[in-house]
Amino acid sequence: MSEMDELRRRLEALEARVDEVMAEHTTTRNLAVGSDSDVAALQVQRRADMQVIRALRDTQLEHGKVLEAHGKVLEAHTKTLHEHGKLLGALVSGQVAMMEQLQAITDHLGVTPPGQPREQG
Repeated sequence: MSEMDELRRRLEALEARVDEVMAEHTTTRNLAVGSDSDVAALQVQRRADMQVIRALRDTQLEHGKVLEAHGKVLEAHTKTLHEHGKLLGALVSGQVAMMEQLQAITDHLGVTPPGQPREQG
């Protein structure tokens, strides 16, 4: 083989290799552009996710305040309910005592209170 043939063969191999490198470069560049696009889309999604998280946080804070207020109202209602229960208990106890006294009086007097059936005898 002559020196020229050797140079031609080497030149063709070099050109083939340059074509391969250029194809790889194009592929790499396309991947980089695609990656940039993917990263940009992820950043947009991340911002949207952060907005949702902030909105949820704000909503939870509002709900916490409302629940705290409801808790205070419920506590006041519970206190009032207990007070009413005590008063009703006292009223019932007083009424029972009064009914016992009324019964003792009617028994002592030998009369039948209105609304009670009279004993036959």
